[in-house]
Amino acid sequence: MRLFMTEFRKIRRRHIGLLYVGAWLFTFLWMAWAMSTMSLEEIDSQGYYYLLLSIPLINAIILPTILACVESRICDIELKGNTLKLLCTMQPRHSIYHIKLAVSTLYLLIFSLAETAIIPLLCHYYQISQPIPIKHIAIFWFSTYAVSLVLVILQQSLSLLSENQLFPLFFGVGGTFVGLFSWFFPNLPIRYMLPWGYYCVGVSVNMIYDETTRTTTYYTIPFPKEIFCLFLIFGILIYLIGKDRFMKKEV
Repeated sequence: MRLFMTEFRKIRRRHIGLLYVGAWLFTFLWMAWAMSTMSLEEIDSQGYYYLLLSIPLINAIILPTILACVESRICDIELKGNTLKLLCTMQPRHSIYHIKLAVSTLYLLIFSLAETAIIPLLCHYYQISQPIPIKHIAIFWFSTYAVSLVLVILQQSLSLLSENQLFPLFFGVGGTFVGLFSWFFPNLPIRYMLPWGYYCVGVSVNMIYDETTRTTTYYTIPFPKEIFCLFLIFGILIYLIGKDRFMKKEV
């Protein structure tokens, strides 16, 4: 707990929370604006499904870059001051990796819960009559948190191993384009091959657009448990490799 609180004191001027608040506000305002432009007939019976499909798309656009920025700001304190060697003489090296990951995980947990709360909040404000799909909201939270956590582990490992933080940042920005590309080309397997595409894979709602009537119908689809389990195993491997490389890094 002492090391955990010490890490928070080190990053207190890093404005980590503001990055997540900005991402939350962007998502909230975008969804509020989008729903305000729709007629009540369009969203009254399927407003929850609309949000459950739309918010992951926004996450695929903004979260890879936000997470890259967060991890860079958390990890570059010791790298900028060249104090990593001194720090390693005061505490086990593996604890540096784990404490930073624990802090990032806590921030991410708060953000994912706050983002999930957007769904019932907006549907209550617009008086959506659709019954609350608790199961699919829970899937949304789990998918958002799990995918973001794997990306956090990936970005933290890159930030701790890179002397120049531009590479991890560009890596995260590239992830945004990959995630967006995988969303609009569902027939390509890229969404299953790269971690940023799993914001799309974890969605449990899909839609059909009728061009003749210009109406959109939303429907639920099964959550891909087997594929997501493989993705989580990939996250564990990234954690083990990243920690091992950091333990062997010369400081």
